[in-house]
Amino acid sequence: MKFKVFAVFAAILVLASGCARSADQTFTIEIGGSTSVVPVLELLVNEYQSVNPHVRINVHSTGSSDGIRNAGVLYQFGMTSRELAPTELGMGLNEQLIAIDGIAVIVHASSPVINLTIEQIRSIYTGDITDWSQVSTDKSGAIAVVTREEGSGTRGAFEEIVGFPGLLRAGAVEGPSTGAVRSNVAGNPNAIGYISVGSVDGSVRAITINDVAPTTENMLAGTYSIARPFIMLYRDLHPASRAFLDWAIIDGQVFVARSWVPIN
Repeated sequence: MKFKVFAVFAAILVLASGCARSADQTFTIEIGGSTSVVPVLELLVNEYQSVNPHVRINVHSTGSSDGIRNAGVLYQFGMTSRELAPTELGMGLNEQLIAIDGIAVIVHASSPVINLTIEQIRSIYTGDITDWSQVSTDKSGAIAVVTREEGSGTRGAFEEIVGFPGLLRAGAVEGPSTGAVRSNVAGNPNAIGYISVGSVDGSVRAITINDVAPTTENMLAGTYSIARPFIMLYRDLHPASRAFLDWAIIDGQVFVARSWVPIN
């Protein structure tokens, strides 16, 4: 009888131990893609994990093309800051818009240039305008053009919106990330570049475009013209991944609104 009681007690301990391990298990979500989407995703992840400690979310800054290619493969979610190309539409990916982002044209913090037109920006990036004196009465010097690397979602969106796809001037400095472009411009008084509005900090200055500032209000109104979508791509989702996505597009939008344009 004592043996039977002990055996039952031991079985209960094993079962309780298994339940405790199950409760403590952490589900991991891998997200990869656009470096421009990373700041808003990291903000959402930090807020979500603060109330969902058993979900671990890793965000990988790998570029939009990688996010599209590996959504549902290496990552539960791929991030892209551009619309899918016609050749990518047949990949069977689901799309979810999570924010709208403006692309800021940035100059050195000390630059007197405060405004450019879309036409002037296009001419600078194609090489038709090469000196600041051609667009400013307060500044001269050869313009150092900084761009993103080939395949970047930010570069693709910028070239398409501004109107010079495939016509980038020779000799432009290519930065492999948002941070690299910002650092290049911050370190060169004659430089011009472009980054996500949400990534502008005190090291550089965003100029107005056609006299319109890259503010949330102007992007919502449609008056700031250089804007693009932030999209999450996925295939079949685990319930934990679905819960995070649902939270991001509903409750998470209050956090998106801090630096980007929310979708609702």
